[in-house]
Amino acid sequence: QGAPRFFGMAPRACDGFRAGAEEGGGRPGAPGSGFEGQWFCTRCWARWESGGHDENQTQRLLEQHGSLRRKLDTLSVSADEVVDCVPMLRRGWERLLGTLPAQDGCLGSVSLDEAARLLSSMAIRQLDGALATRILRFWRGILGQLRSCSHFDELLSVVVGHEEFRSFWTGPHRGPFLLPALPLVRGALSLQDVVHGLSVAVGRGRRKPCETALTLTDGADFRCPVGLPPIRTASELREVLNYGTVFLNTASLHWRALAEACLAASRALAFPTNINVYITGENRKVSTDVHTDNHDVLILHTEGAKHWRVFSPAARPPGKAHPLYRGKNEDWLMPEELGEPLVDVVLKAGEMLFIPMGFPHSTGTAGTGASGVSVHLTLGISAHDYSFSLGGLRQLLLARLGEDSELDEEQLSDDAFWRLCSPLPVGCLCTEIGRQAPSLDSALVRVVASKLRDALTAAEGMRWEDQDEARLRRVLEDVAATHLERLVAVLESQDEAYREVAAAPDGKFLACGAEESRSEYRRSMLEHQAKEDEKKRRRANPNDDSLVKRVDLADGVARTKQEIRDLCRRRGLAEEDLETYWSSHCRQLYPNDRPPQDLIEELERAGEDCGALLYFLRKRTPHLFAQPKDEVWEPVD
Repeated sequence: QGAPRFFGMAPRACDGFRAGAEEGGGRPGAPGSGFEGQWFCTRCWARWESGGHDENQTQRLLEQHGSLRRKLDTLSVSADEVVDCVPMLRRGWERLLGTLPAQDGCLGSVSLDEAARLLSSMAIRQLDGALATRILRFWRGILGQLRSCSHFDELLSVVVGHEEFRSFWTGPHRGPFLLPALPLVRGALSLQDVVHGLSVAVGRGRRKPCETALTLTDGADFRCPVGLPPIRTASELREVLNYGTVFLNTASLHWRALAEACLAASRALAFPTNINVYITGENRKVSTDVHTDNHDVLILHTEGAKHWRVFSPAARPPGKAHPLYRGKNEDWLMPEELGEPLVDVVLKAGEMLFIPMGFPHSTGTAGTGASGVSVHLTLGISAHDYSFSLGGLRQLLLARLGEDSELDEEQLSDDAFWRLCSPLPVGCLCTEIGRQAPSLDSALVRVVASKLRDALTAAEGMRWEDQDEARLRRVLEDVAATHLERLVAVLESQDEAYREVAAAPDGKFLACGAEESRSEYRRSMLEHQAKEDEKKRRRANPNDDSLVKRVDLADGVARTKQEIRDLCRRRGLAEEDLETYWSSHCRQLYPNDRPPQDLIEELERAGEDCGALLYFLRKRTPHLFAQPKDEVWEPVD
């Protein structure tokens, strides 16, 4: 309708808004225009009509468009190369096609009534109606096969192989789903298994096998992680759990059962994977505050019970933390940002929950009706956080062309933003390639390049429009091929590490440290964790701007100067105003920004000895003590 003022972000019909359009939402494009017959969301229309970008942003887009065109014009490739030559992938690319072996002993689908009865047997307090319908459809197709699964390879092949899983994982209909209890999951890792590993590491002269910490939170305005000292017995661990949740980062590089699960997951999903372990005592109202993650996760509950609530992604207002890092560090997700939960459930041993990246969630153990400690595994699927996403591929493309990759994400529509965050279309997500087609590796490269081209158009239309499409396609495919080969290399490197752990001499836990590890990936990860642990144990310089915090009077949150600098930038304040803001609008936590000497010494001792840690917790955080007690939680119909 007339000359577009909203450069590069004209409203576009997208899958995310078609469902709403069919229900009467949004508005149609003008008759006779290039948008005739398409529907656009209300938000896109409002931004179109308001101009969308200020003059500086518009000028920047114009300059980027011109610079990109000049770069493409200088590419020295022949016409035949541009049209016909698709880069070939080297060895190992077959695993990226996601071919899944047929399951032996397949029992077929189950009835809707049977699936509904099993779903109702779970301790579900609230479940979105549309989500429940999709979960039942999913279950009907996989339950017969799930019941016969005795290994993680079988379990993940069944789950990943169903088309409904793909829609839960990526695309406009992303969302969480539940899976019923399986003996395989229930027996994957117990509290005793955790204690065994911690004590073996101490016995070998190591403080701890991996990065471990105690998360302290009151669910309101206090949140603090404390490094865990060496743990030798179950009683020591249980006493610490009276004050918070213990987590073990990259536990799959030590415990055999977890390494085997990661091997199975990377084979089924074609992305790097990792397992963290979370252990929480009884009767803790909040074990982790509501937050988002920058990767998709599959929760496998192995012991006890835990209350989970999962919400739709919050809005993306200016000035807030990145949508994949909400509720962390000094950011808090407020109840008014969340709405009603999509899923409100108490997971019990053997049950599973999938949470896509960016979906806020919180946990607790109070009122679950279960006694004893809760143990769950978080299997992380690393796509966006390892740059194996369309957004990560965009960064590499622009770096290859020598172009500016900075992107004002706050100006993007939700559809364009989440599309850039989505994983590369490999494995089960690559459905466009017939498995009998010739040159499957070239076909895979074309699919990835095509998906990236669509995402670029959705995010930065003006920058990428009216370019030399043949030359652009050649660069897209070249960058896609390079990145796919990097993905294969990372998968092979992780496989080597997990196979080493799976061959642990005692059949449970690999105690060797970085210096003894045969795997380069495992060795580098353990060396990095050891350096970070040593850095945290070293007494900090009180003048270090990266450590000293003050309370920002604008919202009452304690921040470092660097965090204030980042926040001022988002608020539009100039760099020269930082010192004034820091001195006049931020209150010191301690006189002269120096904590009391006795607090520093207590913290140092707490990081070395469990008894000292318990003394510190009893003295400094008695309000966090959660007395175990029998408390029955009743599910609500």
